[in-house]
Amino acid sequence: MSDIELYSYFASSCTFRLRIMLNYKGLDYDMKYVNLKAKEHFNEEFSKVNSMNQVPSIRLDGITISQSMVIAEYLEETRPTEPPMLPKDPKTRAIVREIAEIINSGTQPNQNLGLINRIEELGGVDAKMAWIEKALFRGLKAAEALVEKYGGKYAVGDDLTIADAFLYPQIYSAAVRFGLDVEKNCPILHRLYKTLSEHPAVIAASPDQQKDLPPA
Repeated sequence: MSDIELYSYFASSCTFRLRIMLNYKGLDYDMKYVNLKAKEHFNEEFSKVNSMNQVPSIRLDGITISQSMVIAEYLEETRPTEPPMLPKDPKTRAIVREIAEIINSGTQPNQNLGLINRIEELGGVDAKMAWIEKALFRGLKAAEALVEKYGGKYAVGDDLTIADAFLYPQIYSAAVRFGLDVEKNCPILHRLYKTLSEHPAVIAASPDQQKDLPPA
């Protein structure tokens, strides 16, 4: 049994970010599966873990933390890698954080199940998909502009950073979950996506590799 427990749902892009980080750092962790479709995040037991009734949450070092950006920074501060996932240079570190926050606060919330299901209720499937396409590409194109300026092999330079851990799940969601044409609309991010798709930490973290993936 590991001293790290990650509360996860296979399709959660926010949890996907942390699975990438934990794998990249070579950390042993136990999964605690929370079925969002079955609304398990609203049960009494999980409400004690996360009062926002959201994944991810993580238990480690005698505390429980929620919110993926907070968890990501805590993991890097307490279990740093070399080279670091948050670069030591303040300017470069700021760019990494900027890309991560474009995804974390400016893009991913627009695809939350509660929101898009409500849009579908009010306007139908076409309205939902129009919203998703506009909202996701707005954020991805903003991130792409920074990757074009600062990227190398990865999103910022030639080392994998928190920016990559946040970007990849969002590109995956756009391309795989929603069937959007990322290659046409964000060709630089599409190339990054292809590169990251071959990384062992990403492969192991992917939704199709999770034990709570529903049977086909």
